[in-house]
Amino acid sequence: MLRPIDPVALRAILRRGVERGLWTAEQLDRPSPGWIDNTRVSSRAFRNGYQGIAYRNPLRDQPTQPQPVQPVQNQQTDYDPTAEFPF
Repeated sequence: MLRPIDPVALRAILRRGVERGLWTAEQLDRPSPGWIDNTRVSSRAFRNGYQGIAYRNPLRDQPTQPQPVQPVQNQQTDYDPTAEFPF
C-alpha cells in the first residue's frame, strides 16, 4: 500500500525551507495552531481527550532504511510451456 505522503519527499521539502530561511527546525518542533485546534475535542464525546496521532517533527525523525525486496521464485507447477495444447 502506498503512503499518501512520501516521508522522504516531505523531509526534503522541510529541509529546503530551513535552508532558505522560511522557518527553523525549532519552529517545526511545536505544533501549528491548526493542529492544536483540530486535536481539541469535546470531553462528552471523548472522555479521555485526544488520543490520536502524536505530533512530531519529520526533520527530527531518523530515516528508515527500506526493507530489501526478496525476488519471487517462479514456480512452474500449473503450466508446462513445453506440453502440447489439446486443441
